Amino acid sequence: MNNKSLYTFWKKHVDSKFLCRIVSEEYISDIRKNGLNHKKDPFEKNKKDIFKLFNICLKLYNKGFIMMRWWGKPVDQTVVIATSKKDLNNPFIDFGPNNKKNIDYYLNLRGGALVNTVLIFTEEILMTKPHLTKPEIKFVTKMNQWAKKKHIYKNTVIFVKASSRYFESAHFRPVEGGDNIESPFGSFEHFKKTVSKKGIAYYTPYLTVKKSFYVRTIKPIPTSEINYKK
Repeated sequence: MNNKSLYTFWKKHVDSKFLCRIVSEEYISDIRKNGLNHKKDPFEKNKKDIFKLFNICLKLYNKGFIMMRWWGKPVDQTVVIATSKKDLNNPFIDFGPNNKKNIDYYLNLRGGALVNTVLIFTEEILMTKPHLTKPEIKFVTKMNQWAKKKHIYKNTVIFVKASSRYFESAHFRPVEGGDNIESPFGSFEHFKKTVSKKGIAYYTPYLTVKKSFYVRTIKPIPTSEINYKK
């Protein structure tokens, strides 16, 4: 693909597009004021309690009490907890393509994915009453109440232009798995440099939204870059 064709491709599939993130409305006022900063983790002060709940859920799993979730396929609490722990220990700010199916799915997770995980696990434990100690049941009840408070908030979509320079340093990850690779998003010069390494054919299915991906930003994004309507 010559330089002119490459520019036309970038203009159509990068510069004219937006990447999106679904966030709880609880945090919108802060985002409007301060932008997005991956070092400012809203769950930092709750991590100890969330990990304690996860340990209770794993204890129940080892006793044969299995809690299932649907993540495109059935997964039990060991998978959900492993993923949630990884996300909590690596608080990147993820963006994805402007895909209606994905957006609608995450919009329905009021308060966010982690809040829903805590809510579903605690609701199932309190409803079925597996064998736990009184202090454990009291703690599960406390976490259930915490999740319910967070679950009150609706979610909303925020957008950042795909050609934003803040995506140039981000990690690009195919949803189907694999290692982090260089993000093709950002300026045309960055795009051209990036696709020259793996080839435009590699990125094309993702940039044309035939395959799904997410982009993990590693630098703060100022409020001037964030849009609330496309």
